[in-house]
Amino acid sequence: MARNKRDIDRQSKQDEIVAVARRLFLEEGYEAASMARVAREAGVAANTLYWYFTDKDALLIAVLNGLVLEALAAHAGVQAMPLKEQLLWLIARFEQAHRLVLTVHARLEASESVRTWHDQFHGMLEGMVIGQLTARGMAAEEATITATAGMFIVEGLLSHPHTARQREQVIAWLAGRSDDAKLITLQGN
Repeated sequence: MARNKRDIDRQSKQDEIVAVARRLFLEEGYEAASMARVAREAGVAANTLYWYFTDKDALLIAVLNGLVLEALAAHAGVQAMPLKEQLLWLIARFEQAHRLVLTVHARLEASESVRTWHDQFHGMLEGMVIGQLTARGMAAEEATITATAGMFIVEGLLSHPHTARQREQVIAWLAGRSDDAKLITLQGN
């Protein structure tokens, strides 16, 4: 069905608001960027902002969805890489959003919508990892455990200070565990 001008204008303005919020959230943090400031910098009245987004968490989720969609599109170019390289790529990709990772975890208890987004994000990412690991020969049960552990490790690396060397070592260990589990699975068959 064709979209009318009003729909296009609404989407265009919504995209502008998300772009402003993304910049402010990434540069200054979620808490520091007020809805009034987002509205002002997006060129809309503060109360108009709520016509596009029900609350600040809905705006946060729109920003997060944009970041995830960009990462998924870019991930297509690295899927053939070894798991270690993919994980390092993923961490480097999301390091720019370090503040938002912390924000999401800080808001889990306070916001049902953020919790729902977080859980869906985990499910999607774990599903992708499980699919890759099973396609490489790992048993489904082992792939599920590895994907869950991998998510915790990646989140930990995104949430806590560490050196580049520590990151490399942790990711090499995780990728090695995945290779060991795959080898054990193959030997057991």
